Amino acid sequence: MDSAAHESHAAADVSTRVGSGSAHVDLFIDRSMPGTADDYRDGAALAAKKLGAGKLALSVHDLRSGTGDLAGEVRKAAAGGSKFFIGPPSLSGAAAAAASGSAVVLLASEPVAGGGAIISDEVDGLIEVAAYAAGAGRKDIMAVASRHLSDVEAQRLRSGLKKAGANLLDIVTDPSSPAGKKSLAKLASVQAVLLIGEDAPKVIAPILRQGGALPADVPFLGTATWPASSYAEPALEGAMLALVDQTALKRISKPFQEAYGRPLSLDAAYAFDAVAVAAGIVHSKGDQALTADALHASSGFAGATGVFRFDAQGRVERRFAVYRLAHGKPSLLDAAPMGF
Repeated sequence: MDSAAHESHAAADVSTRVGSGSAHVDLFIDRSMPGTADDYRDGAALAAKKLGAGKLALSVHDLRSGTGDLAGEVRKAAAGGSKFFIGPPSLSGAAAAAASGSAVVLLASEPVAGGGAIISDEVDGLIEVAAYAAGAGRKDIMAVASRHLSDVEAQRLRSGLKKAGANLLDIVTDPSSPAGKKSLAKLASVQAVLLIGEDAPKVIAPILRQGGALPADVPFLGTATWPASSYAEPALEGAMLALVDQTALKRISKPFQEAYGRPLSLDAAYAFDAVAVAAGIVHSKGDQALTADALHASSGFAGATGVFRFDAQGRVERRFAVYRLAHGKPSLLDAAPMGF
């Protein structure tokens, strides 16, 4: 890198730097990340330290003060040689204008304008656990939600379950309505029930079990959206959960705790994985391979949340582990696959 480019990169509003390698990775934090920004910063920094191997240089741009100019910072970083950008959904447009062709990983669940979205949402987990249930012979599945599902979410759920070989009987979003009650009358014939929404385990599950409406041997299916505090709910005994690979998480949970004095969060793990993508590309193909196309490697990447990859639209595909709830605790049923 020439001196002018180095000065341009140094001029960016950087609050944290980790590593001094030739492959520049830039993380942008702004006010659209309330409550998670510090975890994103520290998760990314830990990955740069553990995975950089002298080849990565991570710069963190903290724009939460409200005075930062995202587009301007991206332009400066690109001028300084950066080709890999991590940040909020708004980063995608800024990178397209100032750093066309660069790799962009969004700390979000929805891809935007070429950026790869690294966060798995509730629908991803629902499809995975339903696929496991269908593979075990429980193909007739009903979904009951304590929140509204958008048309896009409902369509993703329907198409995902169809691809998995499951028969989605209905999606009930208002169990107390006449239509909802009519659908719930079919509970005796279903083989599993997807519970959607954070409060569904405590609010909906007990109601569905009342009076034997849902037989005790028909399991609920859930995701990481369920709070751990709900696991001991008696109605959930035997439920199956799709969770990110807990074994992979444990490998960095202790180093994170030691480095930052607090437990590893899923947000920190996602940021760790965003940097792991850059590290994987650089280690296997070199600095020049940090391009938008490199994000779509069919073999995927390995990180704190296990194995994952990005599809053609930039949506993450993550290999989950499946657990069964027994006496209020998750017990491993099926480990997350090690590859695609």
